[in-house]
Amino acid sequence: MEFNQAVADELAQVMSSIPEAKAGKMFGMPGYKVNGKVALGVYEDHIVAKVGLERAKTLIGKPGVQACEMRGRVWKDWVAISGDLQSQRALLEEAVHYVAENS
Repeated sequence: MEFNQAVADELAQVMSSIPEAKAGKMFGMPGYKVNGKVALGVYEDHIVAKVGLERAKTLIGKPGVQACEMRGRVWKDWVAISGDLQSQRALLEEAVHYVAENS
């Protein structure tokens, strides 16, 4: 799988202030884990974030948030985030907390 290094670098900058998540890999791409479980990852030109099925349904369609689709499969507990990651910081933190509470 391919990823945009500039997006990975921007995510690393934002995540430096969210100490609960530790840098790791998601299918060989940069990601962040909580308790050994992936919460966020870089995929192509966006960030994928695990927020749970119901929350994903409410977020999809909001600015910068769409359904997470990888290799032709929709990941129902996940959303894809694009655009300015600083403006999406709260959503990134939400994914970290969701995984922490559900792992």
